[in-house]
Amino acid sequence: VEQLLLPVSVSEHMVFDSFYPGPNLEIYQSLQGHVEKLLWIAGTKGSGKTHLLQAAFHQCIRLANKSLYIPMQEFEQLSPEVLDDLDQLDLICIDDIEFILGNQAWEIKLLDLYERLQTTNTRLLITSHETPKVLNFFLPDLASRFSLSVIYQLKILSETEIISAIQLHADIRGFNLPIESANYLLKRVERNVSSLMEIIKILDYESLSKQRKLTIPFIKNILQFGHKDQ
Repeated sequence: VEQLLLPVSVSEHMVFDSFYPGPNLEIYQSLQGHVEKLLWIAGTKGSGKTHLLQAAFHQCIRLANKSLYIPMQEFEQLSPEVLDDLDQLDLICIDDIEFILGNQAWEIKLLDLYERLQTTNTRLLITSHETPKVLNFFLPDLASRFSLSVIYQLKILSETEIISAIQLHADIRGFNLPIESANYLLKRVERNVSSLMEIIKILDYESLSKQRKLTIPFIKNILQFGHKDQ
């Protein structure tokens, strides 16, 4: 099974080096250490759970192991049969699992996958906006199995930590984001890391194409243009 078989994309920039752990150092280190076989990451929108999942996927591939990243937010493009034979992999990453919970066909396949993984060394990483105990499952057996996961609840970054996170992401992309520019962004863009990362990606492209530094006037023009263009 190869990632290319699925009609989904994985960002090359979502790696461990570009993730600012802040108060989430324990889960950050646990994922890199390959400690847990069944791990559930809960977090609000923009908390960084997709970043962590894709980082684990990239690390697995870099080590020449077999992995698959499945974003369930795009489940309408996928079939439950995508979960067949995944026990041959080293790592399975299921993102936003709540999008398929309550769907009988998907849950039957998930339960079957869970049971098959009990006799393998395959690691299963799952993300959701909530922990298993408060989600609505169709199959009680699946709910009880997933409640046995090692569960991490991602903590929200403080304003100072968010600034450090976006500066780190800019640095990984190869450009400098001055502190005053970072503060300006924080006051004008939705305050979650994923939204700010999208803006960083746009600013990276614009600064390269126009050969401009990321000054506040330049950022202001880009944000205004983007708003008018929508």
